[in-house]
Amino acid sequence: MGQWKAWAVNLGLALSSLVLGIAIGEIGLRLAKIEGLKKLPEPSHAVFSPSFFTQSDLDRGWSNRPGAKGWWQYEGESYVEINSDGLRDQEYAIAKPKNTFRIAVLGDSFTLASQVPANSNYTSVLEKTLGNCAKFKGKNIEVLNFGVDGYGTAQELITLREKVGKYHPDLVIVSFFIGNDVIDNSRKLENNYYRPFFVYKNGQLEPDFSFRNLPMGYSNRYLITTVDHLPDWLVNHSRILQVAKKAELEYRKNNLVKHSNQLSVTTFREPQDPDWKEAWQITEDLLRLMAQEVKDKGAKFLLMVIADPMQVHQDEATRQFFKVSNKIDNLYYPNEQLKNIGKRNNFPVLDLAPDFQAYAKQNQVCLHGFEKNNTLCGGHWNLKGHHLAAELITNQLCKTDNGL
Repeated sequence: MGQWKAWAVNLGLALSSLVLGIAIGEIGLRLAKIEGLKKLPEPSHAVFSPSFFTQSDLDRGWSNRPGAKGWWQYEGESYVEINSDGLRDQEYAIAKPKNTFRIAVLGDSFTLASQVPANSNYTSVLEKTLGNCAKFKGKNIEVLNFGVDGYGTAQELITLREKVGKYHPDLVIVSFFIGNDVIDNSRKLENNYYRPFFVYKNGQLEPDFSFRNLPMGYSNRYLITTVDHLPDWLVNHSRILQVAKKAELEYRKNNLVKHSNQLSVTTFREPQDPDWKEAWQITEDLLRLMAQEVKDKGAKFLLMVIADPMQVHQDEATRQFFKVSNKIDNLYYPNEQLKNIGKRNNFPVLDLAPDFQAYAKQNQVCLHGFEKNNTLCGGHWNLKGHHLAAELITNQLCKTDNGL
C-alpha cells in the first residue's frame, strides 16, 4: 500500500510541475507579447484560395465567382471583373451569332491573366487581331476566356464538359504550362488536394471527387501542423500551442518551397519514378479525351504549350546555369513530350517556347515578370508576353495548311 501511495504522490508532483510549467510558460509568453497563430474558422467560399475572386465548386474544386470584382496587386496590377458565367471576359450570348468564328480558351493563371488588364490579355488581343488574316476575313471573331487560377488539365476537362459546350465553339485551345501542369494532374505529386483528380481504376481513367469530403483548411497536405489536429478551443486559449503552430508552419513553408522547386525541376527530366511516369500518362490520356470530345462536337482542337520562364530567359548564360545546376539534359524535354502526345493522338500542338526564347534573346527583354512587384523574367507573362502569344496563335490559325 505504501508503494502505491508513493507512486501516487510522485505522479501528483510530476503533474503539478507540468501544470506549473505550462502556466509559467503561458504567462511568460503573454508578458513578452510573443504571439503565435490561432486556429482560424474554416474558410468560407467568399475567401477561398487561390484568389479573392474564386469560390468553392462541387466538381472542379474552385471556380471563378460570377460578378466578383476588385484590384489584383500581388504580381503585376489590374482590375479583375468576372462576368455572370464565371469568365474574366465580357458577356457573350450563349447562342453563337451568325457569321461568327468562336474560340474557347481553357487554361490556368496564364490565361486568366489577373496580372494585366483584361483588354491586354492574349485572348483579348487574339480576338481583336485574328480577323485581319485572309482566312477569317469578314468573320466576327469571339475568343472566350475560360482561364481559372491554379487549374490543371483535369479541371479543364471538367470545364470543357460543363461550361464550354453550350457556347458551341468552332475551336478549343487548351493552354498547358510546363511549370506545373503535369504535377497538377497527379494526386501523388500535387500538394493541393482540394481539387478533382483522374485516377486509374481497373485500367480505366476515372474522376476522383474525394476532395468533396475534405475541409478547405486542410487542402494543402504539406502545411497541416501537429497543432491543427487539436481542438479549436484548446489551441485558441493556449499561447504555447499557438507559438508551436507558428514555428512548425514556418518550417513546413520553407520545406514546401524546396519541395515545389524540386518538383518543377523534375518536370524537365525523363521520368524514372513510377509516380512521374503515371503523371505523364494521365496527362496524355486527359489531353486525348479532351481532343476527342471536342472533335466529336464538330470543333477543332489545339494544344498550346506555355514555356517555363527559365526556358525563355533572355540571357543564355542564365538558362545554361539553370540547366547544369539542376542536372537537366534537355531543357525542352517536356515540350517534346507534349508534341509527341499530339502526334500519337492526332491533334496539333503549338509550342510557344522557341519563338519566345528567340524574341527575348534578340530584343533583350523579359516576357515574364513585372518591375513593380515581382522579379523580372520570372512568374507570369507581362504585356509583351501576352502580345507575343496572341501574335503566334494568330500566325498558327491563319495558316491554310495547319488542319485547323
